[in-house]
Amino acid sequence: MTRQRRLILELMQQSPRHMTADEIFAKARAQMPSIARGTVYRNLKLMEQAGEIGRLEMPDGPDRFDKTAACHGHLYCDQCGELQDIPVVGLVREIEGAIGTEVRSYQLTIHYLCPNCRQHNSH
Repeated sequence: MTRQRRLILELMQQSPRHMTADEIFAKARAQMPSIARGTVYRNLKLMEQAGEIGRLEMPDGPDRFDKTAACHGHLYCDQCGELQDIPVVGLVREIEGAIGTEVRSYQLTIHYLCPNCRQHNSH
């Protein structure tokens, strides 16, 4: 693992957010001024292909990257764009029971209004 790749992974693991490639690049550049944008993008792609991280296609903006490669769902706020992980083990088990076979992978994004946006809209 290169220094650049280790830095990218550490930045992702330290962040509570699902960051875009540009956000990861900005944070990496602050710690390693010589790192190139192409290096960050290339490493994110390699890390995704290796199953080390996940990539989330976003409906209204750039893709975001997930430090958790294991299958799980996401809540996406349609107003502010907040994205957070949610466990869906029970749902997956129900689907497996309904179809009679194992679910090998999935992408589940539930669109909603987060509590902050709901509260803001009620005023």
